[in-house]
Amino acid sequence: MLLVGFLGIPGFFASATAEELSREKTKFLKDHAPRLLEMIAEAKEEGHEEVLEEAMERVDHLQEEWREARGDGEEWAGLMVGEMANEAALDYLVWKFEEGEIEEGKAEEVLRELMEERWKIDNGITEREMAMATREEDHDLAGELAEELKWRKENPRKAVDEMIAEFLGELEEPGEAGEVDIEGEIYTPPPVDREDMEDELKGVSFQYDAHVLVALETYCFDCHDSSSAKGDLDLEKALLEKPFVRNRLLWENVAERIRSGDMPPRKKPQPAEQEKLRIRAWVRQEVDHFPYETLRHPGYLQARRLTREEYNRTIRDLVGLDLRPADEFPVDFSGTSGFSNSTNTLFLATAHLDRYLTSAELVIDSVRNDSVAWEALKGKEGSEESLRRFIRLAYRRPVSEEEVAAGMGQLAEARVQGRTEDDALAAAFKTVLISPHFLLRVEESGEPGKDESVSLPDLASRMSYFLWASGPDDLLLSAAESGELGSQTEREKQVARLLSDPRSIALGEIFAGEWLGTHNVGPRIRKDPIDNPWCTESLMKAMREETARFVHSLIAENAPVARLIDARYTFLNEELARFYRIPGVKGEHMRKVPLETSRRGGVLGHASVLAATSFPDRTSPVVRGTWILTTLLGTPPPPPPPNVPEIEVEERGREGVRNLRGQLEQHRRSAQCAGCHSRIDPLGFALENYAEFGQWRGGVDNRGMLPNGARFRGPEGLKIALREWRLDDLGTQAIRKMLSYALGRQLEFYDEATVRRIAATLKPAGYPMGKMLREIVSSRPFMMRRLPQESIEVLPSPQE
Repeated sequence: MLLVGFLGIPGFFASATAEELSREKTKFLKDHAPRLLEMIAEAKEEGHEEVLEEAMERVDHLQEEWREARGDGEEWAGLMVGEMANEAALDYLVWKFEEGEIEEGKAEEVLRELMEERWKIDNGITEREMAMATREEDHDLAGELAEELKWRKENPRKAVDEMIAEFLGELEEPGEAGEVDIEGEIYTPPPVDREDMEDELKGVSFQYDAHVLVALETYCFDCHDSSSAKGDLDLEKALLEKPFVRNRLLWENVAERIRSGDMPPRKKPQPAEQEKLRIRAWVRQEVDHFPYETLRHPGYLQARRLTREEYNRTIRDLVGLDLRPADEFPVDFSGTSGFSNSTNTLFLATAHLDRYLTSAELVIDSVRNDSVAWEALKGKEGSEESLRRFIRLAYRRPVSEEEVAAGMGQLAEARVQGRTEDDALAAAFKTVLISPHFLLRVEESGEPGKDESVSLPDLASRMSYFLWASGPDDLLLSAAESGELGSQTEREKQVARLLSDPRSIALGEIFAGEWLGTHNVGPRIRKDPIDNPWCTESLMKAMREETARFVHSLIAENAPVARLIDARYTFLNEELARFYRIPGVKGEHMRKVPLETSRRGGVLGHASVLAATSFPDRTSPVVRGTWILTTLLGTPPPPPPPNVPEIEVEERGREGVRNLRGQLEQHRRSAQCAGCHSRIDPLGFALENYAEFGQWRGGVDNRGMLPNGARFRGPEGLKIALREWRLDDLGTQAIRKMLSYALGRQLEFYDEATVRRIAATLKPAGYPMGKMLREIVSSRPFMMRRLPQESIEVLPSPQE
């Protein structure tokens, strides 16, 4: 059956009575969108009020599109409006079928009529695009479009059949993709039980000098000693860096590549099986069985500037207006930690200094132009107390009398010059906003080489910038100044308060956005809105916000980390719900929505994640599989061998997926590629039901298998497999990423002690994410520091 199993169509579930069509709108529809006019008349006659309201909204959209497109000619405007009206008619057809308003045979007949109409519209659009490409001398594109158009015109029935199949595939329920779908269980466990799996390294004995070092020198140094270092891999140097956990990921990759057989290369002399086992057993001893409890180094926070987001949010909380002046600052780059707040990238450039001056002027002038904000900033205590309060919050610590005196001296000088009290105070505020005490995060100096507690005001800043990406408020700073923040009870109380505050959405917007890569959806990752009118700014924002609110909710509700991939709720507004074909969501505001199926549950079903792990015009199982291994699980595959050509796929949609699977299967037959791709590709193919921006599609081969033999099918099967076999990796990776973000730096080898201690604490409860955050705030690297011997951080003097 063609149309069985549809979910509701978005937008057709309103309740209010639709307005009558005006004469002007009726004439417009008669001339340009007769299909929509027929739909309105039929819905009115049948009493479908919910359809009428949506149809009226579409009329407004069509008229707006017509007015905008007419600038490029009436023919082009007609094509754009025709395409939108055709989409409305298709939605209405599916709604009628779902509601039992039309028989299947008649539905198939109408569907073909609509697709034949769409075929003509698409041909017209392609002709227009071909002409534009010719004018712009893009002959390659013009040639491709000409071939596509020629094929469609020579094979009209086949073209329409493919359009129908693609349309139906996008609407199918899981497991109803038609004859090309793969049958079988969603998840099948490995052939042997977990307890019965043989540990091939158990009982393997070795001596480092006689076995491990000799084997590495014999089989690896030819390409990876200090003089060769192919692929930037220098094992000779790495062997000198002890303890070996300094290079944990490097040695884990060495062991994995030896296990999979892709290193040494086939043409090189090969180690015996026993030699391979000895190297892998040595890596396990040095990495997994290392006495991490002996690593006590807490690290330290280098002096650094505020990130753009931190600056914007700190300004917002200082002056009460969300001005976002730092959007005009130079772009922040992600550091080695993967986060923009990493100290190794937050150096001051000349460009920043000029922007800081401009921003201070803009901020205070904007506040003065808002009488409510200005009165709130001034307060009622008088200029001296207003300035003292402002300096304290801006500098994020107690204010010295010298600093207040310097500010009061500036006020006095302004008065002598005849300036008003408000002008004088505004000038003093601007001076504060260009002070290094505001612009930089510099912790109090201490004794180099000694482990010491972070000062309580600095601890308050660490807490607020971790949870809010902004400075501490009065309550948190007061707790630091009084000494109360030194107690575990008070810290837990403050963490609970900060987390319940709306400003903690920064954990979703910045921490989750930069960890998962979803912050780029919209600004950098998007479709051309001309060819894809559904790809609006508001939809891209909703996609980002869905993931941000979802991850924030996991932390706020102390949910186990498994819910990151298998939750049965998400956050939607009407536009995103319509995109997902989830009925019953109205309005622009985002809200928590329970899910009837697992399709959109967890980040693997979020459009933001799916778009961030695709190419602009197609999906990539390799990119998505690598993202799961690297970003989600923290077990990145080794980089590909040199001179491996990229796989090219000319077809799009389901046919492209089938061809890509065939190419990757052939790719895996290469000994060099098999080891990594056998881990990567199955994970990515399980997500092939999602198009490049997450639209659901059927008719794809979505089977996969883990290295241990566990088999799965589709997103639901993949989630089960990850929960069953990779939950510890997921939990540990979440700890590593959250700790790195909290500290504002790349994790060092000695931080692994904290990671493993927290993991051991959280594992029995399933790695609850709220408890994870609290454990990090109480951890040794968050509470303490050890300044390096070679340099001492010094605070600028109050006069600087």
